[in-house]
Amino acid sequence: MADAKSKHLLIVYHSQSGRNERLAYAAHGAAVTAEPGLEIRLLRAAEAGTRDIMWCDGLLLFMPENFGALAGGMKDFFDRTFYPVLARELIKPYGVFICTGNDGSNALRQWQRIAKGYAWRSVTEAIICYGEPNAEAFQQAEELGAGFAAGLELGMF
Repeated sequence: MADAKSKHLLIVYHSQSGRNERLAYAAHGAAVTAEPGLEIRLLRAAEAGTRDIMWCDGLLLFMPENFGALAGGMKDFFDRTFYPVLARELIKPYGVFICTGNDGSNALRQWQRIAKGYAWRSVTEAIICYGEPNAEAFQQAEELGAGFAAGLELGMF
């Protein structure tokens, strides 16, 4: 169990096909292995809320692009938490991973506009996976999880 001084990582995902769920779990496993003292919550977007954002020191977001746009399940999470987070001035570092059957550019663009509203700051390059995740996509998810976890623990962001 983590102590009161431990850092907190929130991993939020939305997935209907299971792709983003599997990628989020890969990132979670790598984060746990890389930084065992880090406290980590892995939640579906429908289950995550403002209290989870208040609790965390940083977020990893795994989101699909559906029909060329940010998936509604992720958008719902942002809609539910935006004003409460804004009122508390919760500025958080984040990383984002988009899994898409298209090119992912519109979902990324929509997310970047939302992130500006939250005043969150990107500390990693956005990762976009096209189609069914392959070994490279899972490796990227694991590297994102481990690297972000290490950055939080070291106080880099």
